[in-house]
Amino acid sequence: MDYNIIEKRIGYSFKDKSLIDLAFTHKSISAEKNYERLEFLGDAVIGAAVAEYLYKNFKDLNEGELSKYRAALVRLEALYNIAQNLQISEFILKERGNGESGLNLKNKRIIGNVYEAVIGAIFLDSSYKTTKKILLKHILKINPYIYKEIAENLDFKTDLQEIVQKETGKTPKYFTVNKEGPDHDAVFTICVKIDDEIFAFGRGNTKKIAEQNGAKIAIERFLEKINDKK
Repeated sequence: MDYNIIEKRIGYSFKDKSLIDLAFTHKSISAEKNYERLEFLGDAVIGAAVAEYLYKNFKDLNEGELSKYRAALVRLEALYNIAQNLQISEFILKERGNGESGLNLKNKRIIGNVYEAVIGAIFLDSSYKTTKKILLKHILKINPYIYKEIAENLDFKTDLQEIVQKETGKTPKYFTVNKEGPDHDAVFTICVKIDDEIFAFGRGNTKKIAEQNGAKIAIERFLEKINDKK
């Protein structure tokens, strides 16, 4: 295993090189010495670091919204994308078998878990502060516009639908009212209606983001209207 290449891609030089070996060893190679315990630790560190980042940088969000933002950033798909961007999957040690030749790169769970193990290894080899710095660099490198990453993976639309249906039996509807700019850099404006009443407008670089932004605003306004009637 070429430690120099791995460390260069990750952006961290290990004092204890054995942690690298452990972080990249699948349980099919060794039932006792594999990445699973480091994965457990890395998962906790990633959760704490992302939560701290969101708490300090998204001051207008409540607890529920912060939880959704964190979930969007630490989900398996997000960690898999980071690992692939760093090109570290080729170093995973996995026993060949069942017709597979080495690691099946379609196995996102293994790759995402290894990334968690790498973060756990960095934490053991350095400090929480150092690990957080490297993790956030990885996240922001793959998506410097963190709002887009979050918005694309939240589900305010489902929340709004559940609230509205519970209170009125109706279903919110979304209409595109405007599109600005060229196709590759367009900004959409979406209107959110509930029972033919406009509750919000949402804007975003995709219709999906615009709808989610509109749904978030509509939830607040719909709940205010319901509370006013009580």
